[in-house]
Amino acid sequence: MAIQSPAGVGSGPRPRVLAWAHHHRQAAEASVDKLIREPVSNALTVLVIAIALALPTFALTLANAVTQEINQLDAPPQLSVLTDPALTYGDAEVLAEKIERQPGVASVKIIDRDTALKEFINATGLDALSSRLASNPLPHTLWLYPSSNIRAAGLEQLSQDLTALPGVSEVILDSRWLERLEAFIALARSVAIALGVAMALGVVLTLGNTLRLGIESRREEIVVIKLIGGGNAFARRPFLYTGVLIGALGGLVAAVLILLALETLTVPISQLFELYDRSAAVSVFGLLNVFGLLAVGATLGWISACYSVQLHLARIQPR
Repeated sequence: MAIQSPAGVGSGPRPRVLAWAHHHRQAAEASVDKLIREPVSNALTVLVIAIALALPTFALTLANAVTQEINQLDAPPQLSVLTDPALTYGDAEVLAEKIERQPGVASVKIIDRDTALKEFINATGLDALSSRLASNPLPHTLWLYPSSNIRAAGLEQLSQDLTALPGVSEVILDSRWLERLEAFIALARSVAIALGVAMALGVVLTLGNTLRLGIESRREEIVVIKLIGGGNAFARRPFLYTGVLIGALGGLVAAVLILLALETLTVPISQLFELYDRSAAVSVFGLLNVFGLLAVGATLGWISACYSVQLHLARIQPR
């Protein structure tokens, strides 16, 4: 029977699992203690990691928010259907009813040629020109409002189908703004992903350099560990915990920075979507995203610690 010391610790050898758990607890406590004893340098490292994680995540969050709102817009691009100049107003009404029965069409509004000419004159101020016209050159126009769930490809097909109808002279599809916006969002998303990859590499290198300095400062301790039979796995354990902790803290601070930035941009984003008769709120960054940043930061910290420790510990050998 093992004799118990006054502290309650047996003098006999520990079981392997308990020894493993004890060593991990010691390594974790040593890592936390090191973070507390060097608050300034560690805080700067955490801030660098946080900014590196926050920038691409913030860009992706905005892109996803705008895409989500665009997909829910109740007012898709309008199509202007110009009728044949010889078509009478009655024929235009018949054509409007026929078009309104087409799939993907929400409603059709007729603008007769006299109203169109009057609005054109009022907008341009060319009153003298109207008095010289022998007849109204404008055709009857149909304003077509597609269904809210129809997207760009469906609008193109609808435009082609309407052009083939008798009595239709031309179909004007006002969707270039939507195509440009979607292309810009896709570009922003690609840039954010590329920036995220570059920033992740920067996090690994930055934290690796910090850990390298920590290894050098504990060179004598590592030499002693190796002299008494401790291997690289034992010596590197505190540094792995340090990397994971600093990375996780960086992810947490990144989440706070993103939430503050989104809160700052709430007003201009709402004003943007008010132009499309929507009250938008960037609600795509939630608790799951915060945990995701924590996991990403901790993973990058672990990768950086593995790389740095494996590289530098092998160079420290007892003499």
